[in-house]
Amino acid sequence: MERTAKFGSLLKLLDDENEEVQEGVQRALMDFDGDASHDLVALGIHLKTKEAKLLSASLHAGRQKLLKEHWAMPASHLRDPDGDYESLESLLRLLSDFLHDGVTLRPSLSDELDILAQEALPEVATPLELSSWLFASGRFTGNKVAPFAPENSDLAWCLEKGQSNPLGLSLIYILIAQRLGMAVFGVNYPGHFLCLLDTPEGPTLIDAFHKGRPILVSKLLADHPEISEVATKAVRQPCSLAAILLRVLANMNLAFNKASRAVDAEIVQDLMKTFRP
Repeated sequence: MERTAKFGSLLKLLDDENEEVQEGVQRALMDFDGDASHDLVALGIHLKTKEAKLLSASLHAGRQKLLKEHWAMPASHLRDPDGDYESLESLLRLLSDFLHDGVTLRPSLSDELDILAQEALPEVATPLELSSWLFASGRFTGNKVAPFAPENSDLAWCLEKGQSNPLGLSLIYILIAQRLGMAVFGVNYPGHFLCLLDTPEGPTLIDAFHKGRPILVSKLLADHPEISEVATKAVRQPCSLAAILLRVLANMNLAFNKASRAVDAEIVQDLMKTFRP
């Protein structure tokens, strides 16, 4: 209650024109770790669009601070394709919270994934069926309008909106498959992230961005002998969880640079430096 009451007082001063007051408000908002969504609900306040944007911007420094303080260097058990998915998800959740506006109330990433997995459980029996359930059905689609927007790396946003870029959709597929005890791996294909799974026909790629289109690895290599050595190696061997996480950060860095968000790009670049060769 004390926290919520404090927030209510700060909210009244949010657009105060006095510079000293503004500095004091910004310092005080740091205590909220970049998210006041529960406080808004507790106070019964519904902000207008302009007010919500102002508050989100004011809380952003808190989200930056939280990300930097809680980021843990990816451990050695992320170096395998089938490593510590719990640690991977924890770091993805941290990135998701950083990319959130801090104003809109929503479930945590893990809770949203749990709900989706429970919904899928009685409907699918194989990784291929799960792909069809997620993508061929239109439940999740490729964000072709803004594939480079920062939101595509916010998996909670992707789950809510039902869209993302190839990497975001692939991660949803991988994390749901894990909850259902199915083996789905990432493929760090140049320029287009894919997934890999075993089928009776042989190793099969799944293109989540294009409705979960299945592509036999053997057929791809036979039909396209011109693809690069890097691409050939990528489809033959699933990538590590660390490589997936590093690609998420690379996408965020690109998105922030495109949006002229230099400070956020610098923070992400620092996180990328925590990866060991």
